[in-house]
Amino acid sequence: MQLSRSLEQACCVLGVIAMHNGKAITIAELNDRMDVSLSYLSKVTRKLVVAGLIRSTQGVNGGYVIAKPMKQISLRMVVEAIEGAKPFFCPSGVIERVFVSQKQAAKKSVSLIAQSFYEAEAVWRSQLENTTMQQVVDSAISGNKKGEIAE
Repeated sequence: MQLSRSLEQACCVLGVIAMHNGKAITIAELNDRMDVSLSYLSKVTRKLVVAGLIRSTQGVNGGYVIAKPMKQISLRMVVEAIEGAKPFFCPSGVIERVFVSQKQAAKKSVSLIAQSFYEAEAVWRSQLENTTMQQVVDSAISGNKKGEIAE
């Protein structure tokens, strides 16, 4: 499985916005800071807004602000905002169609595959849930796990 580049950009967007200590940052400022495609960045920020991780503010001083404290934003929330929450494995029925004469064996094998992916996914999502964006930013900026960025 490979996650999209948007995920890294989303984490960066959250970090940059959080460093503005509650002041809105425009898409142009984000783009200048990150030096990425403006249209791509707009798609990333839109997904973060829809997920409720950042808010879009209007007006002269408009832009983006963090919607909740960084210590309440898990990596899982960011991944699901960008990549979605679809399961890793969704059987399509191809195994049962190919091995039609061994229907029971085919069903068992699909069940084993699905269970293995389900268990792996649960561990993966749990690990992401236990890592907050606050921890990521603290580690990146100072290595100080106790310091916090303004909420």
